[in-house]
Parts: sequence; structure tokens; C-alpha cells
Amino acid sequence: MTIKRSLLIFSLLIITVTLYSQVEERITSEKEKTREKLSFSERLVFGGDIGLSFGSITYVKLAPVVGYRLTSRLTAGLGPIYIYERIKEFNFETSIYGGKLFASFTVFNGSQRENAFGIGNILLHAENEVVNVERYPEYDRIWIDNLLLGGGLYQPVGGRFGISIFILWDVTQNPYSPYYLNNPIFKFGFNF
Repeated sequence: MTIKRSLLIFSLLIITVTLYSQVEERITSEKEKTREKLSFSERLVFGGDIGLSFGSITYVKLAPVVGYRLTSRLTAGLGPIYIYERIKEFNFETSIYGGKLFASFTVFNGSQRENAFGIGNILLHAENEVVNVERYPEYDRIWIDNLLLGGGLYQPVGGRFGISIFILWDVTQNPYSPYYLNNPIFKFGFNF
């Protein structure tokens, strides 16, 4: 009986040592592996935002952007800005032009298939616009900075195409800014 007990205890010790010696490895899905190995052109993102308003105040904004996915969660980029404004009541007409830099960080990746909520990605967003504006009533032109901070939602539609909505605040509050006294600012955009 003692030999059987000794063999049983010895067998259990060997099994325990064998189980303890196994190494836990992270299993990555094929999607994660391909995401890590994206080429330069696959990391590029094109898009922008468009603003239109017609009537007693005419407002047209074109702001295309080119971005680069630095990581799976962080995208940064730049682009030109052109804004045309006309206010009939004051007989005022102007053009604003310049450029912007932006960065978006995905806080919650809700667009994954295993997500039960069915919402898109929740983002933190920052952009700095440097634009040339016409001062009123001097009618000369100056360059100003507009720092816009906030967050938003990005909803993939299909393939690489998606729609975004941002709620941003102009933290500089320059009196010549096109966003002066318009906080918060709602921006609708798209990218592909």
C-alpha cells in the first residue's frame, strides 16, 4: 500500500511541476497582426469637414485633411482651411484662409465586432488652426491661432469610410476668430 501511495504522490508532483512549467502566451487574432503591419499607404487617412449655410448669413467652409495613423488609437494630420462669409445686414463679405494641425485619440473602440453596444469609437480631439482673418472695422488682415479641444464619435460605415461628429471648444477666444462666442462648436466630418 505504501508503494502505491508513494507512486500516486510522485505522479501528482510530476503533473504539478509539468503544469507549473507551462508558459502563458498571448494569442493575437489575425486582425490584430495585420493591423500592426499596415503599410504607409494603409495608414494614411483622407477626409475633412464641410460647412454650409445660406440666407441672410452665407457661410461656406472647406477643410480637407490628410492624416496618418501613428498607432491603432492615435491619428495626427494637417490640412488647409478656406471659409467664405457674407452678412447681408451689415454689407460685410470676407474670406478666411490658413491651415490646421489635428490629433485624435481613440478612448473607446466601440466599432469592433465583439462590441455589444453598437456605437462607434469615442475620441479625444485637438486641433490648432492658424488662419488669416480680416479685422473689422480696420479692414486689414492678421494671422491668428484657434486652439480647439474636445471629443467626439467616429462611426465606420464600410471599409475605410466613416463619419465623425465632434463637440469642440475654442479655448483661445480671439475676438477675430470665426468661432468667437460660438462655444461649443459642432463639427461634422468624414474620412476614408
